[in-house]
Amino acid sequence: MNKIVVNGGKKLYGEVEIGGSKNAALPMLFAGILTGEACVFSHLPRVSDVLLTLEILRSLGARIRFAPGGDVLVDYSLVRPALPSLVHTGAIRGSVYLLGAMLGRFGRAKLGGAGGCDFGSRPIDQHLMGFEGLGAIEYAENGALCLTAPRGLCGANISLKMPSVGATANLLMAATAASGKTVIRNAAAEPHVVALCEFLTACGARIEGQGSDTLTVFGGRPLHGCRCTVIPDMIEAGTYLCAAMAAGGRVTVRNVVPSHLGAALDVFRDMGASLTVGKTYITIKAPARYRAVDVTTGPYPAFPTDLHPQFAALFTIGHRTTGTGRVFERVWQERFRYTEELSRLGAHVKIKGECATFSPCPLHPATLRSPDLRGGVALVIAALSVVGRTEITNAATVGRGYEHFESKLRGLGADVRVFG
Repeated sequence: MNKIVVNGGKKLYGEVEIGGSKNAALPMLFAGILTGEACVFSHLPRVSDVLLTLEILRSLGARIRFAPGGDVLVDYSLVRPALPSLVHTGAIRGSVYLLGAMLGRFGRAKLGGAGGCDFGSRPIDQHLMGFEGLGAIEYAENGALCLTAPRGLCGANISLKMPSVGATANLLMAATAASGKTVIRNAAAEPHVVALCEFLTACGARIEGQGSDTLTVFGGRPLHGCRCTVIPDMIEAGTYLCAAMAAGGRVTVRNVVPSHLGAALDVFRDMGASLTVGKTYITIKAPARYRAVDVTTGPYPAFPTDLHPQFAALFTIGHRTTGTGRVFERVWQERFRYTEELSRLGAHVKIKGECATFSPCPLHPATLRSPDLRGGVALVIAALSVVGRTEITNAATVGRGYEHFESKLRGLGADVRVFG
């Protein structure tokens, strides 16, 4: 996916099926290393981050088979504790999960780099602090980060400085292999962290406190392969709901867990959207004009930072919104880089510290460059409201997290083309 072309100005109607969660799939795929056996993953999204993860696993010795029905079988029995290719690990941030998985299975781990969206410095100090508490020693070798546990991993009490999803997931993996009890306090409670706990439990681990800020892992139990289903992607669902608000119309997203989107649904209601929420679906009817509001991102169950750019795009659309909207970014302030591209559409944005203020104004077609995954899709959302042709380059960033992006939008009536 090199370029996305949007001819906006058309309302959206219909239904869209939501795929599996990328943020849940990545840690689960790496956690399978701990089993040393075969695992079967259903509803695994075919997005570039997942496909790269499978290539990383294959390079380490895993055998992968795509079943006719859509399931993916990953046999981890031949995985070895080697240094994976920088070509793959440098492309996705999720490769950092190799540290907890490899340390847990082999007592040692190596990682050359972890990529993903460029949000400036995204340190893994909390990961390393937790590994040290479990008995691991950190060192560098030929530019690679290395961990070893010469005396084995032992349970510990770990308190995170902030509820980091990555650190929580990595420490969960390592803790399942540590002897004794590990308590992780100030843990992340996102749905994809809960999904990882459920996957590890299905493999034989004993974990208590799922969905809370305190996780207790009774480690040292032998793990085995299992069959699991990846949870629906709440960010993908929220993105298509935002697309409906931007373009106007009525859209139903199916195969969702509405409670995962609680904070976002509250914002939609505050903006004046009409919502119908069922057990596994959400229908949104966009008003002719909606209100811009204030949004503050934070750890789950607060408003998710991964939906920040999409909602911000809504606040800029002059003929659709009233009032001034503000986004307070309390997770990744560098995420505001997408605002430079929104300004090329004519958006009025002022940034001061962790707050961005958006004033609605007439938008016009332009040629834009996607800065990252969520920022890129926010540009598409804004473009859907603009009559005329908007081109978005560097679109591979969007392909990192959205499966069948063109066909799903076209199925709703959008005039969108993806090239490359």
